[in-house]
Amino acid sequence: MRVKLRSPNGTDVLILEETATVAGLLEQIASKSSIPPAALELKFSYPPKVLDLRSHGKTTLLSELPFKLNGEQIIVSSLSSANDGGGVVAASKSSQPSTTSSTSTSSTAVPSSTFYNPTSRNAPGSANNFSFGGGGSTNTVSSRPPLNLTRSQSSKVDKTDPPTVPLPSGRGMVVLRVMEDDNSCLFRALSYVLTRSEVSMEEMRQVVAGVIQGDQEKPKEERTYTEATLEQKPDAYCEWIKMESSWGGAIELGILADFFGAQIIAIDVGSGSVFRFNESSNNVSIVAYSGIHYDAIALSQAGRSPLDPTGDEIVFDKIDTEMVEGAQELCKKLKNKGYYTDTKNFSLMCKVCNLKMTGEKGAVIHASQTGHSDFGEC
Repeated sequence: MRVKLRSPNGTDVLILEETATVAGLLEQIASKSSIPPAALELKFSYPPKVLDLRSHGKTTLLSELPFKLNGEQIIVSSLSSANDGGGVVAASKSSQPSTTSSTSTSSTAVPSSTFYNPTSRNAPGSANNFSFGGGGSTNTVSSRPPLNLTRSQSSKVDKTDPPTVPLPSGRGMVVLRVMEDDNSCLFRALSYVLTRSEVSMEEMRQVVAGVIQGDQEKPKEERTYTEATLEQKPDAYCEWIKMESSWGGAIELGILADFFGAQIIAIDVGSGSVFRFNESSNNVSIVAYSGIHYDAIALSQAGRSPLDPTGDEIVFDKIDTEMVEGAQELCKKLKNKGYYTDTKNFSLMCKVCNLKMTGEKGAVIHASQTGHSDFGEC
């Protein structure tokens, strides 16, 4: 039996005998992770779910458990870290996002797709100077705090009546699951489509920081997350991304796609562009990007109400073109409703001096000249 571990100490593969017991597995996990057995918190499968080995007898054979562990990946974290409010999902030191930058020509690919390149600055959310609703921190390690932005009500969707698009096959309705405007919308959306929200925003941020820190242990010429890519020193970026006021973007999408072994498709509502992260994975999850916000896209199966998210299908086969095309149609519908923000040309107003301006660039210039950082979308 083979089990893959992801722990604070990195990635390991355990080869277990047929006579291996629950106690033996817990001892090996504790040894590899340097976490005492009593403090272990384990998750497995896809999407990740809690692995409660303690509810089974210590002498129980792994082969007698009511679930299969052979070939599974176990994510190892510490219960004490969770209680302290820190990130408890450990990032693998060897995790890297795909660096393919070519456009797919496969018969199963979605038209106009772009593969993620970590050095690209045109991927969704790759460079954003805002945070939401006054949530920005003045203690960030970047050169200046993020600009606080309040979205206009007209650019929002009622989460109690989410927009839908029916699939031609009749298997269900593609539905938008609206995330909160809380600076963690990307992490919240990814947690929903990758883990059914079992992994917290703090854990997601910790994963990103862990991968970037692990990347710094490589020879310089092999590093992916350099100061040029991150636009600040890697250690500073790691501290920054762990702050709840910091937005995620393309870098975080690539890292989390690789970490969870999923292909993430991000559809830009404004342009219709489709960005693929970790395209080699057969498991696909989808999010919508509306310029300054991320939401999750799911399939509400036939016979269920789209208002009820409990039965959402969130993981799809990479050859499921019907679902991806349905998600694209949903994003077109969102664009027609005005559910996107053109950050280059949208109108906004400084909430300190009431000066109106155009675009993110205008807000950045105004902030640098006045020190004002609180803006509202007009």
